[in-house]
Amino acid sequence: MALKYEKNEYQIPRGRVFFDPFDAAGLRTGESPFGNCPSFSISIESTKTDHYSSETGLRQKDGSVVVEVNRTAQITCDNVSAENLARYLAGSIEEVSQAATAVTDEAHTVLPGRFYQLGQTETNPAGARSVSALSVKDSSDQLLTLGTDYAVDLELARLQILVGGAITDAEAVKVSYTPAAKKWKRIKTGAVTELAGALRVVADNAAGANRDYYGPSVTLTPSGELPVIADGTDWVTMTFDLELLKPANQEALYVDNRPAGTP
Repeated sequence: MALKYEKNEYQIPRGRVFFDPFDAAGLRTGESPFGNCPSFSISIESTKTDHYSSETGLRQKDGSVVVEVNRTAQITCDNVSAENLARYLAGSIEEVSQAATAVTDEAHTVLPGRFYQLGQTETNPAGARSVSALSVKDSSDQLLTLGTDYAVDLELARLQILVGGAITDAEAVKVSYTPAAKKWKRIKTGAVTELAGALRVVADNAAGANRDYYGPSVTLTPSGELPVIADGTDWVTMTFDLELLKPANQEALYVDNRPAGTP
């Protein structure tokens, strides 16, 4: 009778990645999808300690024991969502609410050829958006001329002082405008540079058996570069490094096959 061999399992891996952040009490808060992740890879490093015999003239190794295992992973994600940007920048997402309150005589000391953001305050350092009814006065309270003395992008609330106009160097001008009632998302960085939670990969392979990966305790750290302006046609990607940790009474990583048949 001929020998029988097990069939090889070949795989082209695909799947979805989910992160379940812990709250302040270390409890899971619900899995959030990363979106499209072209790459998820696991690395394992082991450290061994060796023992050598001293019973003969030639010192020879007679034992070797693994004493340390370090499990890490890396995610490459090209879903540049607000949530992923906040994860990458170690920040948070907030909603900015702009009131339709007219602004009168906002002071700016300006130079010809420079650009100025309107509506910048301590609580809104990035400035206003979507303004109308804009006027600019010089240091003598005389109205300046749009297109000659200044230009403006009303949607971005950006003021440009034109070279050759009536405005001189370091002149104090006054800008009046009315912001529109608007809301938008803002991401701002914070003090936390490492996120703790659980991680799940739900497989949907192009070839090979689907196996789902679950790490009950991981730390997520952004790494590498985030292109903000780039020359070329490459899609922007974000890279995250993970530490796969062993929690009390659990293991660092679980890999589950899909159930077969009816129990």
